[in-house]
Amino acid sequence: MIRIALQLLTVFFVLLVCIQTIVIVLAWLFWPQFLLTGNSSGHYGIIVVTLCALLFLLTLLLIGWYLGKPVYFMMVWIRHLANGQYDAPQRWNEIHSRKKGTLKLPYAVYKELFEHLGMLANTLRTNERALQESEQIKQEWTRGISHDLKTPLTYISGYSAMLINSEYQWSAAEQREFLSIIQQKAAHLQELVQDLNETMYGQIPLKAEEADIVELVRRTMADVSSAPWATNYFFVMDPEPCRIKVTCDPKLMTRAIRNLLVNAVVHNPEETEIAVRISQSHDRTAEIRIEDNGVGFSETLVQGDADRTSAEHSGLGLIIAKKFIEANGGNFTVSSRPNEGTTLSIRLQVAQR
Repeated sequence: MIRIALQLLTVFFVLLVCIQTIVIVLAWLFWPQFLLTGNSSGHYGIIVVTLCALLFLLTLLLIGWYLGKPVYFMMVWIRHLANGQYDAPQRWNEIHSRKKGTLKLPYAVYKELFEHLGMLANTLRTNERALQESEQIKQEWTRGISHDLKTPLTYISGYSAMLINSEYQWSAAEQREFLSIIQQKAAHLQELVQDLNETMYGQIPLKAEEADIVELVRRTMADVSSAPWATNYFFVMDPEPCRIKVTCDPKLMTRAIRNLLVNAVVHNPEETEIAVRISQSHDRTAEIRIEDNGVGFSETLVQGDADRTSAEHSGLGLIIAKKFIEANGGNFTVSSRPNEGTTLSIRLQVAQR
């Protein structure tokens, strides 16, 4: 600020000296006797005073133009920032010299102010981008939970319908089993509803811990295969090792694998075979492969991205699974062709021992 004040004082002093010089030169040319003797008629005195007044006003106008031009430019820039336009103003290149890239006069007087406005624009742009990403992830999180709510609701609806069906006489043990499943799914519903209140800051909430991925997949497959709507599908599980420890969020991984298994049921005809194979490679990577011999879908869609594939064929399930797997540091790939089934591959790093 001291530099700006000094520059403004210098400009004012230079302009004032120039005006005084012009006044003296004009007086010398037209009224030399006035300067030499100091005596002049009243008529000439009025003219000199008027001339000085006009030149003084001209000085003020020049100073106002010199100071006001960059100030107006900054006001326009600030108005653009207030309207959410964070790019440099249209005349940004015009106020810079082409060779050196520095600000031209009189804009160079406010060099620090222009630098701070540029920093402010970058900060606002970054904050807006982060806010948009956070809002997008929140929407995806909410949409994913809304999708996952359908699965326990289907269990509850199916088993409750079986219980109230008067055509069948269920034993007490069967009724207790059905009610136990309904209670479990109700608890799952409550858990999903609580997840809606998760506070998210630009990323999926992750609570990582060491878990046995083989047991996690086994429980999830048993849960899906026992559903009333999956009774006519054939499930097979073939884990190579009996235990594989990985670091992940068990709840999110369970939701991801459940979505993939539910997709394999919902989007394929009855009597489809669904095989789950788990193996561990030498590079300490665990692979979970979910294979089915169902209808499949176009390979051209698979070569695009999993999001588009799922949106056009497999619903929201693949999108949710992909997001959760990647949030856990894993890799998710899809391979499928029409009438040749589908293979889904999940790769996770094995936990360090």
